[in-house]
Amino acid sequence: MPMQRTGLLLAAALFLCGCAAETGEPVPQKTEEPAPSATAENTTEYDALIADAAALTNYTAGVKLRYDMAYENGSRSVYDLDGVIEEDPPKIHLVQHINADGIQSDTEGWYDGSRLYMTYNTVDYYEDMSADSVRQVMLLPVKPLKVPEEMAESVEKTETDQETVYVFHLKSDPAKQLFDTHYDIYGLNQYENCVMKSGTITQTFDSSGKIAGEETEFVCSLSSKGIGVEITVTSSVRYMKINETVIEITDKQKEDFAAYVNYRDIDTSLITDADVTSDYEEADPIETLKKRLIHRLNYSVNEKGVYQSEFNDTESYAFDFENSIFTYSNRTSHYVYNWRGDQGGFGDTCTIDFNNGAVTEGCDESVVQKMKEVRNYFLMELYYCGLSLDQIRGNEGE
Repeated sequence: MPMQRTGLLLAAALFLCGCAAETGEPVPQKTEEPAPSATAENTTEYDALIADAAALTNYTAGVKLRYDMAYENGSRSVYDLDGVIEEDPPKIHLVQHINADGIQSDTEGWYDGSRLYMTYNTVDYYEDMSADSVRQVMLLPVKPLKVPEEMAESVEKTETDQETVYVFHLKSDPAKQLFDTHYDIYGLNQYENCVMKSGTITQTFDSSGKIAGEETEFVCSLSSKGIGVEITVTSSVRYMKINETVIEITDKQKEDFAAYVNYRDIDTSLITDADVTSDYEEADPIETLKKRLIHRLNYSVNEKGVYQSEFNDTESYAFDFENSIFTYSNRTSHYVYNWRGDQGGFGDTCTIDFNNGAVTEGCDESVVQKMKEVRNYFLMELYYCGLSLDQIRGNEGE
């Protein structure tokens, strides 16, 4: 197996080995057949939306994957992955954070159109591969799946001014088929006694018809060496910056890459989690964010308790948790985003309400555009920290 897969799947392997050590083995299974579904009218509209989504070439997406294994003897194993992938053909940038029952690993990769340069827990190497292979490194599908009509037992469609959401409730056999062939990274289909209990795929499109996200949940159960196990597998891909992503690989980075070694020459004993700072999720998402801003994104905390990141001589980010305000500063210009109210501001007179799109009269269009970009800057910081806006809002002030 290529080093890049070996490295990234190391945590997975340790995770599964951990399950075996505790209860005798992990969890897995096999396939079956389709069933009825949505109306022709819904399907026609859906087909157009999903075809556009599948054709995505330039995008930024935040991803999450979780395997939660509950054993009937009361023990439990959890595998968590979160990350970000940016694609600006022929370049790709990806970041991953994995926690497999406390075994942590961090990965960052840069792809230049033919070669992937990777850092896995401080180990640097490269591997030549295709862009499709790089996407597979994320360990979950980053492109949305067209859900076949005949596989859905029912389809719920909801529409608002902001989005259109399709929820596909799958029958057990088709759910297992889709899970085995598309969503499962661990090969649970190797286990013949696994029963798929439920499968749900939710796909969201924004007001312009662009894909906004795909979420899945599959629940199956099996018996491993006489011990019952229920596995809940959830995944999430949230898209942003569609057709706006720009990836730059600097001359300094290229110099650094020249020192990377071929994956075949890696001493695998060097791959360790010893140098990875723990940023495992806290019960409070705000505390998780604070921890990860420091450990993942190198923020510092000033005397006022504001989390800051200065990434060049003129630009900086700041998180003021007391007032729920994120600030982007460029020299003497300061753009703010209040994540509790979902509102942006510049100076004393220019504001935008992202809930309804209302903008203060007289706001310059370039300022309005920048306030929208600053909101995206904030969302990207959340994605790099494995969190979402709903998580941050839902916990605050309660």
